[in-house]
Amino acid sequence: MDPVSLAGLALGVASLALQCIQLLVTALDYEDDCKYLNLRLRLEQQRLFAWSETSGLLDVNTENQDRILNSNVFNLHRQTVLDLLVQVQCLFDEFLEIQNKHNNLTPVRDNGDFLTSPEQDAKQASFPISEKKRLFIKKAMMSLKEKSRDGLKRLKWVSFDKEGFEHLLSKFTLLNDSMMNILDHSLQIEIRHTVQDTNRGVLLLHHKIADLSHLVLALKAQLEARDVGASTRTRMSNVEREASMAELRQLSKLAKFKAFNETIDPKSDAPAVIDEAVASFLGLAKPGDPRLVQMPKYLIELDPNVDDLDDPRCEAIMKTAQGKKKVWIEWKDYDTAGTPGCLSKADIVDRVRKLACLLNHSPKPEAFRTPHCIGFFDKADPDVPEDDVDILDRRLGLIFERPETDDLHDSLPPVSLRELLLDKAIRKPRVTDRIKLAHALSNCLLYLHAVNWLHKGLRSHNILFFRTKSGHVDYSQVYLSGFDFSRPGGSDEVTEIPGSDAEHDLYRHPLAQSNQGKGRQRSKKSFDIYSLGVILVELAHWKPVEAVLGIEMRLAKGQSDVVRHVRSQLLAAESVADVGAEMGERFEEAARRCLTGEHELGLEVGEDETADEVAERLSVRYYDDVVKKLAEIVV
Repeated sequence: MDPVSLAGLALGVASLALQCIQLLVTALDYEDDCKYLNLRLRLEQQRLFAWSETSGLLDVNTENQDRILNSNVFNLHRQTVLDLLVQVQCLFDEFLEIQNKHNNLTPVRDNGDFLTSPEQDAKQASFPISEKKRLFIKKAMMSLKEKSRDGLKRLKWVSFDKEGFEHLLSKFTLLNDSMMNILDHSLQIEIRHTVQDTNRGVLLLHHKIADLSHLVLALKAQLEARDVGASTRTRMSNVEREASMAELRQLSKLAKFKAFNETIDPKSDAPAVIDEAVASFLGLAKPGDPRLVQMPKYLIELDPNVDDLDDPRCEAIMKTAQGKKKVWIEWKDYDTAGTPGCLSKADIVDRVRKLACLLNHSPKPEAFRTPHCIGFFDKADPDVPEDDVDILDRRLGLIFERPETDDLHDSLPPVSLRELLLDKAIRKPRVTDRIKLAHALSNCLLYLHAVNWLHKGLRSHNILFFRTKSGHVDYSQVYLSGFDFSRPGGSDEVTEIPGSDAEHDLYRHPLAQSNQGKGRQRSKKSFDIYSLGVILVELAHWKPVEAVLGIEMRLAKGQSDVVRHVRSQLLAAESVADVGAEMGERFEEAARRCLTGEHELGLEVGEDETADEVAERLSVRYYDDVVKKLAEIVV
């Protein structure tokens, strides 16, 4: 049988299997404590979709048949492909037959054409769906509808068979693993990236504590199932299996982190009282426990040079029950609090408290690249009336621990990327080091946005390194700081307007610069991504952005038009080409997309980036065209 005929047969079998799976995932009345099993089934369904798409199966009825004709999957594994797809179909057929026999499932009429409109199901289940998958599901379910005498009907659980469902999922997981095993390593990696895209979309679309709890439970069960039969896998698939499991564990940490974020944000729909079992499972604070992250000032001994208002951070000593420990402080000024257009001091303190809680929470996903925050303090003397507080003391200090690793110097202060760029005595790092740094920063921003936080201050000043014992900088150990204007990314959050600072405006999108006055737009994820694009240009040239563009900062501070034109200058054809000349075509393209934004990131002009659908689309495009491209660069 020729490849196209075989693929057509495989497509037919896959379509039949999908019909059974789709009937099951869209069934009504899953019990609350079993909803995570439905979510896990959807995650496994997406793995099967990713396999079908990567192997070319979904292209067999389109004009794009070259992929499948040239694929070794169907040329070398014809019978295996059919056998596995038939096993999937039989697995779900038998399960549905048993459930119907015991009257656990009953059919109900689908008056709303729910089954033939997969986008409705995706929206109701908070589960992302691509256009190709939507069309494939719709075609399969329309085929089922045409064959049905009584019209297409949904299933409804009368009595949920948890044990049987878990057994079904375990077998489906193993069959999915077996299908991955017949692919070569490069295709396995491609599938993993596709699944990772979907999983991030699931995280973005889940907001409620209960939903995030279901996600963590589904991931936990998926991880446990992957351990079953691990010894039967090939060495190559085991490498991919470990990478896939590491990503699932990271996603689980992110879901727990996002749930914690929901508990510290009073404007979210988090319940006032959280079940203690759920709180323990998600690693939340115990119900009713105060989150004591505000420290008394007397515990902090500041560096003598701290009174320089231009210093965004300083070294300090903190008194603890175990003795004194060296820490460093990130400053957040509130000298403009209460003036028109600015938050009150109470609002600023509340936001800093939430930020301190978020950065204090442990464990944090490694991809976050954020230091551990101990808490914060008010530099003002509590005994001095607020109106009489000296301007130098109108600051909140976020207290951070120094990283505790054996190879780091125990006393040298952190050094920012900007300091390194300005230090003529430091040699330009290797291209490989700069690319790895660019990827780490892009990945950090991806996951910061995944838990719905905006940075708002992304610039080379806030990218930190700690020196090794020999005094050198390890570019692989980067930390993101400068969260002083950071806030949750929801549409109901108030944007705090930063002070006028031309040096900082160099990194802000023109529509978000402090010189825009009333026309200044509120911060959003695409503006953070723009700031990353400016940093990518700096990494390419190993110079501050003003040096790259030949801007005299002394003049720029009095002429707002100078910084307003930074974006257009960076996107000029010769400027973009210069980035490519330094770092290669893929790096150039990633930087250009960040700086261009909007349609290059899948956005339409004026779209609300806080809307779930838009946020999920932005995340996918940003990952595919920036994060993934930077990861793929080989020098």
